[in-house]
Amino acid sequence: MSVQHKFAPKYLALAVALALGGLQLANAQQQPDVAESLPDINVPELPEIGSYQEALERIQRFIGDKNTVPIVLNTPESIFQGAALNDLIVLNDGATVSGRLDGGEGKNVLVVNASNGGTLKDTRNLNGLYLVQGDWTLSSKGDFKEGVLVEPSGTLTNLGAIEGGAISAGKLFNKGSIKGNVQVEKGGSFAGKGTVGNLHVNGLLTVNELHGSPRVKGNLSFSPNAELAYEVSPVGSQTIKVDGAAKLDDATLRIVATPGEYPSSRQYKIIEAGSVEGKFGAIVNDLAFMTATPQYNKKSVGLTYARNGESLSSAATTNNARGVAESIVDPTAPAPSATPTPLTASAPAPISVPVPVPVPVPVPTSAPTPIAESVPSPMPDEPLTAQVNESAEQPAPAPIKPANAAVAALLTSDKTTAPVALEQLAAGSNANLAKATLSSITPVSASMLSAMQQLNSRYGSAYSSGNSPRQAAGAADSGRVWIQALGHGGKVDRDFDSTLKHATQGLVMGADWRLGEQWHIGLIGGKSQTRLDARQYDGDLDSWHLGAYAVRQDGPFSLRLGATYASHDGASKRRVAFNGFSDRLKGNYDANTQQAFAELAVNIGRHNATLEPFASVGYQRYQRDSYRENGGDAALKVFGQTRDNLSSTFGLRTAKINRLDNGMTLTPRFSAGWKHTFGEIESDTRQQLVKGGKRFEVAGAALDRNSLALDAGIDLGLSANHTVGVGLTGEMATDSRTHGVMGQWRMAF
Repeated sequence: MSVQHKFAPKYLALAVALALGGLQLANAQQQPDVAESLPDINVPELPEIGSYQEALERIQRFIGDKNTVPIVLNTPESIFQGAALNDLIVLNDGATVSGRLDGGEGKNVLVVNASNGGTLKDTRNLNGLYLVQGDWTLSSKGDFKEGVLVEPSGTLTNLGAIEGGAISAGKLFNKGSIKGNVQVEKGGSFAGKGTVGNLHVNGLLTVNELHGSPRVKGNLSFSPNAELAYEVSPVGSQTIKVDGAAKLDDATLRIVATPGEYPSSRQYKIIEAGSVEGKFGAIVNDLAFMTATPQYNKKSVGLTYARNGESLSSAATTNNARGVAESIVDPTAPAPSATPTPLTASAPAPISVPVPVPVPVPVPTSAPTPIAESVPSPMPDEPLTAQVNESAEQPAPAPIKPANAAVAALLTSDKTTAPVALEQLAAGSNANLAKATLSSITPVSASMLSAMQQLNSRYGSAYSSGNSPRQAAGAADSGRVWIQALGHGGKVDRDFDSTLKHATQGLVMGADWRLGEQWHIGLIGGKSQTRLDARQYDGDLDSWHLGAYAVRQDGPFSLRLGATYASHDGASKRRVAFNGFSDRLKGNYDANTQQAFAELAVNIGRHNATLEPFASVGYQRYQRDSYRENGGDAALKVFGQTRDNLSSTFGLRTAKINRLDNGMTLTPRFSAGWKHTFGEIESDTRQQLVKGGKRFEVAGAALDRNSLALDAGIDLGLSANHTVGVGLTGEMATDSRTHGVMGQWRMAF
């Protein structure tokens, strides 16, 4: 046990201030006004509410009294026993008392200045508690007859009995009893189902299922600056029971809704009192499509929670979100001028309403079973008209399973969540599937074109000199096989919510033969896999490729022709999650693509260098079948899509052969081309909610009207018949960017 120290009165206040870590008690007049004072010892059971400033001044006077003895604890103690003196017991960081903490005879005050927190299990003979900081739980069976003061940095959970009152400038949770008055300072908070004397709120009062509602033996009063955070749920709500008067005085009522199945109109009882005076001022309700309307009676305050006249599209921030909002059939939507359902009316069919709004009051770190009086569960909701018996009970209407839980969840989304919910329901990424698929097959045609360029380089022509790249590979053979590995990726942009990333890996094999002096023909086959990824969306695309190509060489002129066909087996996974509603949706679809191109190039290089301007025209076509998602109420039917486009490309290629001493050749190469796409480039997809709703369109990223394509690589001729190479490719445009790596092996025979 710590040793008690006696100081001269003039040094006593300084010693305690240092023990409290520099707390300036002398500046109490600068603290904000509020709360209840620590009253004198001989006071009535329900003392008058004082001020926060007065409470600090009383503590200051106690510290400065010549008969006060400070005792500072800095280490854990199992039991503490005070002397027959006026003790000021200070718990600093690291100090706890696991057993009985007895102040002994005299006037005794406990100051808790330990940020580590803890539990005061058994306190005795203490007049007051001053909680400076830390999260503490109080389980005393009856103590602190002059009250409790909680500073802004302190959190106190009362599970026992406080004989006096309490002032909360921080956080006060009462699950036991406070026999005196409770005052909540501006910036402070109060919650709990325990009993109090009078309750005055100038800060935040929270009523919810977790903490319950206070039982007020005297009067409940709010100041105009106060706020009541009141939680509603599908099965009911907590009711504040007040024996005396409830004075509202234009305080703010904030509605907090929890997940569940709500009726389109629901009634709750907020307060039940001996009398009700005044009304709430501002009614804060962040829900986009529901309105909370208070109902006032002589002895009660009720609440009607009903669908308002706002259209679903009013929350949309993009065209895609607006499209799905306008497609939803909302039978609960009243006319814009409709008034809330009267409290005596029967409740209509409910709608499912997940709305996880955080409760303003933090949850204490520890909450043992209360050992003091607590208030029983709130009464069921009642009709709140002046003519009915206030004690009559009316059970809440039984929830009915809604037609579409996703739409029902949307109807009670708050103003921040509703736009996000609409974007998720719209599934804008589906509109980018066409562009991502076309991007994934671009490396296949690039592989074919690369093989044709190497054909011309290998077999040469009368125009080419002996050192040009066209004849560097050796003599003219009758055929060739080649293999090319693909690694390709990029992203398709529309907006933040529908940016679609794609990554492709694959293998392409080809073989070609010589037909006469000028023509070569070839065939290719390949397999690739593409991974698609967007926000709350991912998919896979398995593709098989077939193609044919032909090359004609006339001196420096080259004509290259090619065509490919690809079959795609797609699978998609999409997650929709908002306001407690969650769906994991899966879809499978079939698609196919076709490509064809014709390129004319002329080699104007000399000796071991090639400089080749080229021009080409291309055709691309994409066709996808309709498919239906499975997995929940947010599932969509995605209708089929077909699109085709013509394009032109103009560019320049260059390469240079370097002969190594060991007989091998090293050929760096580079090409750049400007591509222009003709015709309609917008990408729209038609969809419909499987469970209700009408067709709507979502727009994806448009095809690129203009783009720049770059290709750089290097080839190593191992022998006259074997060559390996690697290349980097990239295409840049306004709404998309792609990049790729290709490795190639070729063998002539």
